[in-house]
Amino acid sequence: MWGDPFARKRYFERKNTMLFSKFSTRVALSALLLSLPVFADSFTVFNNPGNSNYIPSTTDYGGGNGSGTAISSLGPFNFSTPMLQFAVGHSWSSWNCPPFTESCRPKVLYAEGASTLTLSLTAHGNTAGFEFEPDEFLVESVSVTFVNNLGQDIATMTRDMNGHAGALLFALRDNTPGRWIDHIIIVDSDGDDFAIAQLRQGNSVIPEPGTLLMLGSGLLGALGVKRRKMNLH
Repeated sequence: MWGDPFARKRYFERKNTMLFSKFSTRVALSALLLSLPVFADSFTVFNNPGNSNYIPSTTDYGGGNGSGTAISSLGPFNFSTPMLQFAVGHSWSSWNCPPFTESCRPKVLYAEGASTLTLSLTAHGNTAGFEFEPDEFLVESVSVTFVNNLGQDIATMTRDMNGHAGALLFALRDNTPGRWIDHIIIVDSDGDDFAIAQLRQGNSVIPEPGTLLMLGSGLLGALGVKRRKMNLH
């Protein structure tokens, strides 16, 4: 089998090189997978109030009392600009209805004259959300950025919002252990002011952390299959 006196040596050198390469690649990939949470949070978006366990796992702080007076905070939410307490059907003309919002006629907080607003949260919670509607009866582009306790953006949601009975929910759960939603930045890109309602915050159950490990195992398994197929040639 080993007619060439150097064939055996070359064979084992190639085999050892391939084994080392396979081991090194697996170690590098494992390290990358384990480091992912350091760079980016995993998250879940709630598009409607009835999605998943959004309502059961959060406290509803509403949208004020409809009195027309200004407030700078509500529950754990602090506002970067004072908000006027209005009510749909009286001082605010329209909203939306279930399943897109919790109710058709909520109390709302009006950011008069402001096209941006920051909601700072004083309580630690991995879930927060609110309903939003522009002031003008127009379709406007709105962006909402959720930021974690490390000052990192969790996610930015951008939607075209209808100011005529087109209120929608912006809500998110941070699924990364040890992280919570620190503040939320709202920007109406068309420069219009707006109202928010049904402010909610709390802690939702985070999915089992085995998901990422299963992904890693699957990738490593696929890598092993690829390597084994290569070794056959």
